[in-house]
Amino acid sequence: MNSDSLTSLSLHDRAIVIDGHSDILVSIADGLTRLNQQLPLPDYRTWRIASQTAEQPAQNTTGQFVMSAHTEYFGSAGLYSLPQLRQGGATVQVMAIYLDDKHLDRALQRGLEMTWWLHKETEDNPDFELVTQVDQIFRLKKEGKVGGVLSFEGFEPLGPDLGFLDLYYKLGLRMASLTHNRRNLFADGPQYGVKTGGLTALGKQAIRRMNELGIVVDLVHISETGFWEILELTQSPVVISHTSAFAFCRNRDEYPPHPGFDLRYDRPKLEAIARNKGVLGVIFFDQINLDAVIANIETLLDVVGPDAIGLGSDFYGMEFCPPGLEDISKLPRLTERLLKRGHAEVTILKILGGNFVRVFEQVWKK
Repeated sequence: MNSDSLTSLSLHDRAIVIDGHSDILVSIADGLTRLNQQLPLPDYRTWRIASQTAEQPAQNTTGQFVMSAHTEYFGSAGLYSLPQLRQGGATVQVMAIYLDDKHLDRALQRGLEMTWWLHKETEDNPDFELVTQVDQIFRLKKEGKVGGVLSFEGFEPLGPDLGFLDLYYKLGLRMASLTHNRRNLFADGPQYGVKTGGLTALGKQAIRRMNELGIVVDLVHISETGFWEILELTQSPVVISHTSAFAFCRNRDEYPPHPGFDLRYDRPKLEAIARNKGVLGVIFFDQINLDAVIANIETLLDVVGPDAIGLGSDFYGMEFCPPGLEDISKLPRLTERLLKRGHAEVTILKILGGNFVRVFEQVWKK
């Protein structure tokens, strides 16, 4: 190991590392894995489920674009676990409640099941905690433990009743987006190719209540109109938990594969997040390779500066993991590459987690 690697490992070891998005709770609630298990994954290029006789991939339930049967089945399983989080030097992993279409007729129950599983993981793993206070983050870092932050990727888990937001808050919810692409009772998602609106009256009430409770507003997967309406309404810094420039993703010429931006049109939105003192979590999903993730970070550094950038991995499916950054355990490679590119240590520390900590300090209630 050369001196540069030792320097980057030392820097990474000092950092509070926060990843702004994962769907690992889906895999846990589906019974595929547990957080203390590093699930070995079969090769996605040859794996077939027993009932699948043809090699035709399945349609993603979000309706966005086609994923392999392997990705549809395993999702985030095998890409996040406590062993991998510790190896990656992660201090906090944000864990989202996302509901597939098949669960919408029992949305509240499914959301509570996923919340129960997160609490179960904290009970069964002494070195893992549900994080609801900023001081926990600093203590976990000092003790070498890992924390999980509960988030929503869409407000469907509330059912039709905004009052359940308070219940989820008591159960640990500290970050939430109103939508995940599709329209719901609170707002419109982007629904590419469909004319969309913004927030409903209930959605506006939700933003106000999130501010009152101290829940970070996540603008990921929201429509254009909804984006600007939320920024006008909110009294607190916001985040986009996982996003990147479409130019660096592998499937950029197909249907948009992830929540991203096009600098030809979306620069004002990025600048608005920076003015809000918010954070943009750089996504790893579907990026060409590790260099593409670095290019995303450097693009955002030019547009919004070092105080508005974080990590938002969203590992989902082996086929969409960037070479060089194949799962959450590989995070130290990101630090090493940023350091080699000449970025200041203070900038790297902000990107790795310092900026998310600042937003949590400003939003979460003590």
